[in-house]
Amino acid sequence: MKSLLLMIVFFTRIPIKYKYEYREEDLRKGIDYFPLIGVLIGIIIWLPTLMKDFLDKPIIILISWLLYIWVTGGLHIDGLADTFDGIFSNRDKDRMLEIMKDSRIGTFGVLGIIFVILSNLAISSYLDYRVLILVPIVGRTAALVSASISSYARSNSGMGTTFIDNCKLNEALIGIIFTFIVSTIIFTYKVAIVTVVTFFFILMITKYIKDKIGGMTGDTIGFVIEISQTIFIFLVYLSKGWMF
Repeated sequence: MKSLLLMIVFFTRIPIKYKYEYREEDLRKGIDYFPLIGVLIGIIIWLPTLMKDFLDKPIIILISWLLYIWVTGGLHIDGLADTFDGIFSNRDKDRMLEIMKDSRIGTFGVLGIIFVILSNLAISSYLDYRVLILVPIVGRTAALVSASISSYARSNSGMGTTFIDNCKLNEALIGIIFTFIVSTIIFTYKVAIVTVVTFFFILMITKYIKDKIGGMTGDTIGFVIEISQTIFIFLVYLSKGWMF
């Protein structure tokens, strides 16, 4: 329970008091709960859909994604921007890592945030509301998939060190199976297949980043979370005629 509470405190803004002393061991154990954090976030951003009889769909989708930004504190969006700035700078590895560590946001970071947010808003407006529950689950499982095949890129420790170094194939497989089951329960096995295709894209993206900077960081894991969610809803949109 301590590990789950710690993960909620670390990765959401849900007002829960963590009265225990921080231990890295609890954070390591908490990796197993990452998809559950996705469930919690998914339910929160799905709640505005209960107002579907009173509000138009684009407004509901806007509220849902605003809730997503609030509940995550923009943590992964920050990693998205830093990764765009670093990877697309076309510099050497050390300079890329230096750029990603810079607290200032650059042109590529701004463009990346705009692209992802606008894509999420536009695509979600054409999808079944229940997809919103799955989106954060897919994103956090994608982080497990990416971390499980990676090592930490920096020589010094960072916030992502514990997560990346302690996430192995077992955690990734459990996350994939969990996501597959939840997808099948909410929809059908066809949506579950789309989640697997999403993770395949994440494997390719992870390889690309590793080739650039020699591994993954907390920022690139945040990037994976955000970009996997956009990939997922885009694939669901493309597959609507086949799935429903």
